[in-house]
Amino acid sequence: MLPRTMATTHSPADISGRTPLPESLNETEGWYLLTIYRLSNRDDARVRTGELAAELEISPGSVTEMLAKLSAADFVRYEKYNGVETRARGTSIAESLAWRQCVVVAFFDRVLGYELDSRTAYRIGFSLPREAIGRLERQVGSPRPDACHRIRPDSGNCFVTACAE
Repeated sequence: MLPRTMATTHSPADISGRTPLPESLNETEGWYLLTIYRLSNRDDARVRTGELAAELEISPGSVTEMLAKLSAADFVRYEKYNGVETRARGTSIAESLAWRQCVVVAFFDRVLGYELDSRTAYRIGFSLPREAIGRLERQVGSPRPDACHRIRPDSGNCFVTACAE
């Protein structure tokens, strides 16, 4: 099992020129941002606080507190009673996080023959430096066909459209 806190070593230009992960972004904030992004790719761009709390399995009060923090950092647009949606910057970061997770899942599946859960794959992808993600990506080629289905089987499509290929 991975430790709860991991050091991050993100470079100024994240994987293959994709959006860099801000030094100020921690693992938990990234997980919220990624979850908001995924949920907003369903029917409505806005995600309700209760829906987010249920997906993350945490209290609505904790969600509200984090949304205020992400809103202050200009990653999301949050309106009480109206929900939350990612802003352009938040969407780019979420897509980069999703791509990292996708590459990790594909590497573990294809190269190591080991099935990781989504959260562990996210944590590994978040923590690895750009160079390591690039090496994993080269090992698996195109990770999308397998990984997107495994990470989010109910979505029906890839949510990493801006980062793929």
